Amino acid sequence: MSVLGSTAGKVAAVLVAGLVVTTAGIGAALATGAVNPEPPTVESIDNEWGEVTDDRTGIRTTVVVDNPSGVGVPGVAGVSYDVAMNDVTVASGSSGGLSLSPGRNEVTIETDIDNRKIPAWWASHINAGERTTVSVRPTVDAGFLSRAIPAQNRTFETDMLSSFESDDNQSVAVGNSTLLTVTGTDASWGEATENRTPLSFSASVRNPNDAPVSFSTLGYRVSMNDVVVAEDTTDGGVEVGAGSTGTIRIDSALDNRKLDEWWVSHLRNGENTTLDVEVFAVAETDAGTERVPLPFMSQRVAFQTDVLGGGAADTRSLGTSEGVDFEPPTVGSVERDWTATDAGTRFSNRVTVTNPNDADSALGEIPLNASYRVNANDATLLDAESEATLGPGENELAFAGEVGDDTIVEWWTSHVENDEQTDLTTDADVRADLGFAEVPVALPADDTTFETDLLAGFSGSSEEVAVRGRTVATLDGMDARWGEPTTDRTPMLVGGEVHNERSRPLTVESFGYEVRAGGVVLADDEASVGETVPGGESRSVNATGYLDNDRIPDWWVGHLENGERSELSVSYYAVVEYRGQQYTVDLDSMSYTQTVETNAFGGS
Repeated sequence: MSVLGSTAGKVAAVLVAGLVVTTAGIGAALATGAVNPEPPTVESIDNEWGEVTDDRTGIRTTVVVDNPSGVGVPGVAGVSYDVAMNDVTVASGSSGGLSLSPGRNEVTIETDIDNRKIPAWWASHINAGERTTVSVRPTVDAGFLSRAIPAQNRTFETDMLSSFESDDNQSVAVGNSTLLTVTGTDASWGEATENRTPLSFSASVRNPNDAPVSFSTLGYRVSMNDVVVAEDTTDGGVEVGAGSTGTIRIDSALDNRKLDEWWVSHLRNGENTTLDVEVFAVAETDAGTERVPLPFMSQRVAFQTDVLGGGAADTRSLGTSEGVDFEPPTVGSVERDWTATDAGTRFSNRVTVTNPNDADSALGEIPLNASYRVNANDATLLDAESEATLGPGENELAFAGEVGDDTIVEWWTSHVENDEQTDLTTDADVRADLGFAEVPVALPADDTTFETDLLAGFSGSSEEVAVRGRTVATLDGMDARWGEPTTDRTPMLVGGEVHNERSRPLTVESFGYEVRAGGVVLADDEASVGETVPGGESRSVNATGYLDNDRIPDWWVGHLENGERSELSVSYYAVVEYRGQQYTVDLDSMSYTQTVETNAFGGS
């Protein structure tokens, strides 16, 4: 719109150029021979503004007319005005009879622009591609000494929408987050009438978030020097999908009937205008309808003109704010808790969310929709949804669910299969409904990995097997490892070498074992071996014991309630047959105690 002021400056130039000076009735003077037959001519025209009212704009014009005659022309000259732009006559008038002295004559004439003509000219200018042609035919008429001056045509152009057009990338920030990336903006005129001028402007945007950004209702307001020339809301909403591109378009219309009012304000303000184009989203709150500015589609421009002086228009951008005028909710902390209940176990997450907006602002209360899912390897520990309204300040969201024993066993088997390692992952989708748009709320990264090593205390050192104080065999290189678990039990594979230190055969009948974790007996049984070792020889021995997976939930919940800490004790013994008798021998190298610690759920 800054070029409109430039256009007005050119209108004034037309006013002065459209001057027509006429004279008549000098025939008698010619008959005496005292009059030079050369007609009077216009030497210069200067203009200044006169009185400006709501209806009319006064122009005071000083015209210098040269009368080459040696005698004066008394009261027979007349001066008329005709101001036209694109065939729209905006002003006309005449001076009546004037007297011309010989030589240089300075004539002051006053006329008015009818302010109601401004909208008609404006429409013609827009429809011609912001182009106006001015035709000028000044004439000095002194009866039959009149001489027409050749018509002068002058064309000027404006470019009022250039400030709306850009292909520069800019980010639309909401607090510290990017709501949208604007990749380009554009604007165009429609077919103008005397009453209205259609104006469409659009923004190409990209949504970098993993959730859609939707605008329910958009509005616009266009003002010049606080004269509102356009104001309305759109009929439908706009949604830009997650990771997608889209176009936000506003179809507005300027009320041309307000342009005469703006014209008056422009002149009274020293030919200065501030053009303010505001685009906003409409939010419905308990306090009523609120407007949330969208600066990336708004423009604010100041321009100054020199209409009568013919100077160029001075235009400068006043800029807009880089972000919207509110802060999004933020997540402060995430706390996990695991407790035993009569029905089993319960896993919960507490998420602290802060709404930084004041209570009396448009976003003093923000609806929040959230889903929360926590997996331990492939086992889902929590899958919950929550809806809440965030008031100002700190709010707490709770996500909780019962975790059955089957789920804990499912986790345990995956933990063993993954070499006693668990990846604890959180998949959260939290969206704030801002009234005009639904935007994602980022949660802090909360994925963790924890490990255990329940078989770490198993020693591979040699151990003597003694019967009645006498060494009968030596165990060497014994180790333990997990087998392939099932939902019922977890195999513990034990193996190594047995050397018979005596001359008589020795049979390893079985290995007995007990495993306790946090005071819960996970295993207590014997594993058959049945390997006979001839005197003085060595044999490989292998046995498979089993943890009872039904006991895993009791241990694990106690482990969590104890701050993710529990005491583990493992004991083994061997049942051997020697010289027809069976003996039970404790195996110290295969027995141990250790503290099991994890840090999976205790932190935030």
